[in-house]
Amino acid sequence: MTPVGWEHNILFNATTRYTVTRTGPVVDLPTLFDGGMMPYYTSTPISASNPVVILIEGLPEAHTQTGTWVGWTTRYWPANRFKIEGYDNGWVTVVDYSSTDYVGFNFSTQVPVPGTYRKLRFTFYNAENNGNLGLSELFFIHPEATHPYAGLLSYAATNWKDNGSNLIYNLGNVGIGVSSPQNKLDVNGTIHSKEVKVNMENWSDFVFKEEYKLPTIAEVERHIKEKGHLENIPSEEEVLKNGINLGEMNVKLLQKIEELTLYVIDLNKKVNDLEIKNDKLKEQNSFLSKEINNLRRR
Repeated sequence: MTPVGWEHNILFNATTRYTVTRTGPVVDLPTLFDGGMMPYYTSTPISASNPVVILIEGLPEAHTQTGTWVGWTTRYWPANRFKIEGYDNGWVTVVDYSSTDYVGFNFSTQVPVPGTYRKLRFTFYNAENNGNLGLSELFFIHPEATHPYAGLLSYAATNWKDNGSNLIYNLGNVGIGVSSPQNKLDVNGTIHSKEVKVNMENWSDFVFKEEYKLPTIAEVERHIKEKGHLENIPSEEEVLKNGINLGEMNVKLLQKIEELTLYVIDLNKKVNDLEIKNDKLKEQNSFLSKEINNLRRR
């Protein structure tokens, strides 16, 4: 056991943060550093002449100060002969069970010699199951070199990175309920937000410029009859297949709204002209009615 929690383990995602190499029987390295505690078992036995050696290089240059702890865990087939070493201007033996049997499914110990360890080397010589080795996780708990869970939010360019109060993902895509995201963020479900802001490269006010050629109502009607949808608006089939681009669709919808506004303005002018003409006809009709009545009185 360690007095400091696993959240200070600087080996989380070690294969993407540092340089990790292996010699000897095959071990799936990413599995040993992912925090999942799922064991990996060698398919061939290990031995003193053919050990599994895992070297981790490029660790943070932080002095152990208040103490560090190193070790391994497994579910089955634990190592009973092993050695752990750290490099601080030379290799330092942290623990050596290479000639003495160890019994247990996990191991941890405080690093006995303070220093700035930039490398770790785990060497496994033998295991209980006829030499087949099981490993779930390798760890190096170093509170001076990290802060809680920073290892799980890896600093590699392709992983999460925290920056103050911000959480950043530099490369790749994120999927929520999506196994193979094709965009920066793919969500298979509902997104609930007070506001969504979309950056735009253009807007639809070109409709109000004098050079814009407004389609006639007859042209709009003809396009609807031939295509079954408005011009420059995707069809139902396209939307159901590909979805819509929110920003692009807002531009297209605003274009149609602005076109409708111009139609309404034009229609309003025609209605006003008709009202004026109607008022004139009323005046003329009133005048003619009076003339007819005068003629009848004679």
